Amino acid sequence: MNATAPLYSAPLWRLISIAVSFAITLLLTGCVSSKYKEAKKDTPPPHLLNVPFPPTSLEATLNTLVTYNGPGSWKRNAFWDEYVVTCHNPGRAPLTVSAATLTDFADVSRSPGSKPWALEKESKSLEQKYKEAGVAFVRYTAPGVLIVGAGTAAAFSAGIFSAGATTAATATVVVLPLYYITVLAINQHNKAAMENEFNRRRLALPLTLAPGETRTGSFYFPMTPSPRSLGLRWSSGQQAGEAVLPLDFLHGLHEKSPTSSK
Repeated sequence: MNATAPLYSAPLWRLISIAVSFAITLLLTGCVSSKYKEAKKDTPPPHLLNVPFPPTSLEATLNTLVTYNGPGSWKRNAFWDEYVVTCHNPGRAPLTVSAATLTDFADVSRSPGSKPWALEKESKSLEQKYKEAGVAFVRYTAPGVLIVGAGTAAAFSAGIFSAGATTAATATVVVLPLYYITVLAINQHNKAAMENEFNRRRLALPLTLAPGETRTGSFYFPMTPSPRSLGLRWSSGQQAGEAVLPLDFLHGLHEKSPTSSK
C-alpha cells in the first residue's frame, strides 16, 4: 500500500465539499428555529401611549404596549403582550407592588408570566379557547398579515438523498451529524439570549420601591383580546390598595370584530 496515497480520492473530496457547502447554506437559511430569533431589523419603534393610572399612593403609567411582531418587538413571533409600565413611589415610606392583573372583556383576570416558553404555551392554548368561544381572534394588531411557518429538516433530508448517488449519500451522512449539532448549538444559544432579554425587561414582583424611587419594566401577559383593565396591587405600611387603569382605548385588540356583540 502506498503510504503517500491520499486517504480519499479527489472526486470524493469534491462531493464532501459540496455536501458541506449545501448543509451550511441550509443552516443559514431555514433550519435554525424561528422561535428563538430576534425581531426583524426593520421593525419600527414602539408607539408611545404614556397613559397615567388614576392617582393613588402608587403613581403608575402605561408607557407602551408591544404585541405580536408589532412596533417595538424585540423577539420574532412572540406569543405574548408586553405592557411596559413605570411605577413611582411619591410617599415617605417604602411601597410594595405585590401583584399585577389584566382583565379581559369577559372579566377574567390573568397574572403576568415569568417564564417565556410557558407563557407562549398558555397564550396558544387561550388563543384556541377564544376561537372556540366565537371570538374572531387574531395575533397581529394590524389585519391582513400572513403568518409564515419555518421550513423543516425533513425537506432538507429529502432534497439531499434525491440525487440517488451512493457516494454522495455517504458524504452527506458524514456531514449531517455536524450540521445538526451546529443547529442545536445555535438554537440553544438563541434560546438563552431570549430568556436573558425577557428577564432583563421583566418587572419582577413583588417590587419594593423606596421613597421617591421609580422603576420601569414589562409585564408579560398572554395575548388577550379587548382587555378591560390593568391593575396593580400595592401596600405601604398599614395602607393597601389597587391602581386600576381602564383599557377602553385597546378595544378591538387581537380581534377582527368587536366583542360587544358576543
